[in-house]
Amino acid sequence: MDNYWENKAEAQRRLGKVIDGLKRYKKTEDIETLLLELDRIRDGKSTPEVKPLMLYVEMVESIRQGTRLLSALPGLIHNAEAVYNDLFILGEKTPDFDNTVAIFKGLIGIDGLIAKELFDLALYSTFSDKKNYLCIAQVIGNLKNSKQIFDKIRVYGLEAREYFVEDTGYLANLLKVVGRLNKTRLSSFDAVMEDELAKLRKNNGIYDVDPVRLAEVEKNVSRAELTIENGKNLLELLDRRCQKIKRITDELDDKSKVIQQNMTDYLDTKTENAKTALEDAMRECEEIQRKSILMEKDLFLKQMFSEAESELTKYKSQAKAITATASADIAAIGRDADGVIKRLRKVAEDDDKIQKFVENSRMDEAILQKIEKLTMLNDSMIERLQKEAVNVQENEAPARQEAGQAQTKSARSRSEEYKAAVSGTGAQASVQVSSAAAAKKEHRIIPPVNPLLDRRIPFTERYAMVQAEKKRRMEEGEIFHEAFDDVITAVMENVNPYLIGPSGCGKTFMVNQIGEILNLDCSDIGYINEEYDILGYVTAMGDYSESNFYQLYKYGGIAFCDELDNGNAKATVKLNSFLSNQERSNYCFPGGERVERHANFRVIAAGNTDGSGADVNYSTREKIEESVQQRMIPVYVDYDNRVEQAILANYPDWFEFACAFRKATDRWEEACGVPAQGIFTTRDAFRIKRYMDDTSFSPNKIMNYEFVQTKEPEYLGFLKEELAKLIKKGDLSYGIYQIFADEVERIRKRGKRT
Repeated sequence: MDNYWENKAEAQRRLGKVIDGLKRYKKTEDIETLLLELDRIRDGKSTPEVKPLMLYVEMVESIRQGTRLLSALPGLIHNAEAVYNDLFILGEKTPDFDNTVAIFKGLIGIDGLIAKELFDLALYSTFSDKKNYLCIAQVIGNLKNSKQIFDKIRVYGLEAREYFVEDTGYLANLLKVVGRLNKTRLSSFDAVMEDELAKLRKNNGIYDVDPVRLAEVEKNVSRAELTIENGKNLLELLDRRCQKIKRITDELDDKSKVIQQNMTDYLDTKTENAKTALEDAMRECEEIQRKSILMEKDLFLKQMFSEAESELTKYKSQAKAITATASADIAAIGRDADGVIKRLRKVAEDDDKIQKFVENSRMDEAILQKIEKLTMLNDSMIERLQKEAVNVQENEAPARQEAGQAQTKSARSRSEEYKAAVSGTGAQASVQVSSAAAAKKEHRIIPPVNPLLDRRIPFTERYAMVQAEKKRRMEEGEIFHEAFDDVITAVMENVNPYLIGPSGCGKTFMVNQIGEILNLDCSDIGYINEEYDILGYVTAMGDYSESNFYQLYKYGGIAFCDELDNGNAKATVKLNSFLSNQERSNYCFPGGERVERHANFRVIAAGNTDGSGADVNYSTREKIEESVQQRMIPVYVDYDNRVEQAILANYPDWFEFACAFRKATDRWEEACGVPAQGIFTTRDAFRIKRYMDDTSFSPNKIMNYEFVQTKEPEYLGFLKEELAKLIKKGDLSYGIYQIFADEVERIRKRGKRT
């Protein structure tokens, strides 16, 4: 045993915590007796049945966490102590103590094998590796008729164990029998067990012999026994005669000895012959059975292969027919498409208006190219002016401050021009005529790089612009979460933030704020169930159905992957192709277009878990693939009291009660080790404000709908006691607390949830 088990002070502390937790509830006589015994053990006045003390404490904690009915707690602890005595024959000196402790914990764990009466010492002793017992017991415990199945397996296991050398085969056979019993009616359990035992005997070379042959062998054995008996009688007679004539002659005595020896040899030979005949009969029977089994096996395999070959031939014929039909259809479509394209080209060449429109488009394109060149020249001039300003700053110390202000003003002016350019061009559209597409289709102009995301502008300047806009909005009354700065920094640095937080804490609201401040389109693509949620798809008519993700990737914007942990893990992996964030990267979408990644494209993901899979509150969540997690940075977003205080600014009594309510739910988790249900969220604060502003619901109904309904009476009683400690008479929220207390008492008297 290591030092962990010898930490008596820690064990006494944990036992005291369990005692305090039990004292909160209504006590019966058995619970009172149990509390007295636990107090004596904690104070060292009594020695527990289970040793060491730390193991006893862990046993009591585990049974308490897995038990809803306190009245059953003493009985379960007593049963666990009985199991301890069976497993730990020498107490703390039991060989292989640590491994036996692991088995013991498994029996008293949350699955409740002891509570379900699924422990049998005889069956447990048949396993060399005791963990295998836990395996079979847990499987049975999850079945509908677990008690009846366990009773049958307990008897079957003791009979079947002698046919197995290792635990592996033994465990596999027991699992197989459990599976058959689970699919069988209770009345047929005995027949299933007899059938499985018969198979075991047969597999171990124990066969039923033909009754006629067995009767013949028994008859021969009876004859041999009769012969032996007659011989014995004859020997006795000869012996008596030899004794009478022994005195007469030694020669007769020698002859009688020879006769006796000869008779013994004869009887031994007869017996040996009978044994040989029996063994030959057994071997012959075994050989007949083996040949019969092999013949049946060959016939079965031949029939299977024949049926498979027939089905395969049929499917090949169908595939050829489908391929031929599809090829003919594709060829016909191709011929029709070529004809349409030729006709469109001829119409375009013959129509003067179309030709003039194309020429104007080309002129517009040339003008745009010139504007782009002027912009590049303007950028180079700004850089040159900045360098000159730096030189002046180094050479003329008194003018440093003015030069710095001029440089900042210049950079800010350029950022404002970029922002205005993004807003101006983002709404424009140009018409392109594509004879290859054989249709007229409108396309958006690819917007320029957003100045707030342009890495050619120093990050400090871009970030200062963002903070200035945030400050302006706050002065107008807008609310920002405490994690806002970290998230928008990650977006500007293009590192794909993954927002982790509970439901209703403000993740979606914050992402929309980031899109507004950065002047980017923000689209919630939701959780990813299939790859086409990201890529889009080609319709039956051959047209490409664009996804929102495609539009954002091509023209720039924020792709918000909300509830990423609730999607299909395999489909989510497709995001890896778009999370590398390399400059000038591209991707070929299903429509055949190879699209270059826009510099304004960003990905933000959000979920209720850290990506490791489901938990108690979010039971349907999936594990996010490790490769996806490595391409994101986790940002934890919790409830922000400042946000809720701003929301409920006109209702400080409700805000004070909400804060106290959240503290009470936190104490439930600390006391019981179980996540609290129905915690107060930012979304709840918005609803309460709306109800109070509109006077639509009364305070009693708000309390019932937002804080009381769907909660267990026991849980509500705990919250009421904790709130009574946090809210005192005279506090702003005392009247709200009284409404809560009245609702809880009404529900507890009814004894069930509303």
